[in-house]
Amino acid sequence: MNLPNKLTVFRFCCVPFLFAASLIQFRYHWAVALIIYFVACMSDKADGYIARKNNLVTDFGKLMDPLSDKSIVLAAFLIQINLGWHTDIVIMIMMAREFLVAGMRMAAVNEGEVIAANGFGKAKTFLQMISTGLVFLFLAILEKNGETVIQTNGFNAPDWINVFCTISFWIVGIVTLLSGLKYAKDGWHLIKTK
Repeated sequence: MNLPNKLTVFRFCCVPFLFAASLIQFRYHWAVALIIYFVACMSDKADGYIARKNNLVTDFGKLMDPLSDKSIVLAAFLIQINLGWHTDIVIMIMMAREFLVAGMRMAAVNEGEVIAANGFGKAKTFLQMISTGLVFLFLAILEKNGETVIQTNGFNAPDWINVFCTISFWIVGIVTLLSGLKYAKDGWHLIKTK
């Protein structure tokens, strides 16, 4: 297994640690969650750069790299849903898009094709990582002397975090929807009835 693919697997491995750091309240747990999330997101940039620079692009990477991105991002959204920051419609759009694209990728494999991430999909992932990453940053900053000031389920977050999350989630939701429509258009030959 080459280095880019190892970094892809590494992102999957980060998911349980992100959940643990976010949901188990210990001293500076949001700062730890932020570091785990940041390292996982940066590994996405690193594996793509290394794969292209050293001509290490593989079918495994084309299939699993987008899935590892989805796993870490959806983990972040689930954590933030647990805090009460979510818009149900936006989450439904994101989940529907991910299932659509995953299904198309499986159908493409049966036809001997590989659907790699396109520019729209990469922009969607970038926005998701930035918006959720900023929330982790805000939570880490709000920790006072290592003590959590925001509790899960019935937390007392400042209003500006609620506003930020609502706006950023909707922006991400719209870009996610457009990305799904682009994948559906490009892969329509895999969907239509023969």
